Amino acid sequence: MVAFDLTTVVHDGIIHVDPALNGRQVRVVVLTDDVPATVDARRAALERMFANRSRVDSFIPLTRDEANHRP
Repeated sequence: MVAFDLTTVVHDGIIHVDPALNGRQVRVVVLTDDVPATVDARRAALERMFANRSRVDSFIPLTRDEANHRP
């Protein structure tokens, strides 16, 4: 695994990354500088993020076995 550390701005709820990563499986970790102060605020932010996620027609989720496979 190779780690990339980048800083970007979210536009219309979309995080843009380097096009060189197209077609590759990646992990995304979202860290913000303005952390909500309360548990309820954090939960609300996550619920908004998941309720408004982008749909990708060609996306096929991993099976449990594929997700847990360790080379």
